[in-house]
Amino acid sequence: MKLAIEEGIITKEERFGLHDLKRRGITDTKGTRHEKQEASGHRSASMMDIYDLSVPIVEWPSGDK
Repeated sequence: MKLAIEEGIITKEERFGLHDLKRRGITDTKGTRHEKQEASGHRSASMMDIYDLSVPIVEWPSGDK
């Protein structure tokens, strides 16, 4: 990371860690929350609260718009 900043590949503001990559991978994975949990290897659903930053899709009740 230090070398990438020194070489001008990324800026200090663009710095990221390995867990950021994992978060992005889990968030971008298609499938249900359970499928994402299995793919990521997390044993508990509470870990998915940390790693899955997907925006939930909420459906409107029929007739209400």
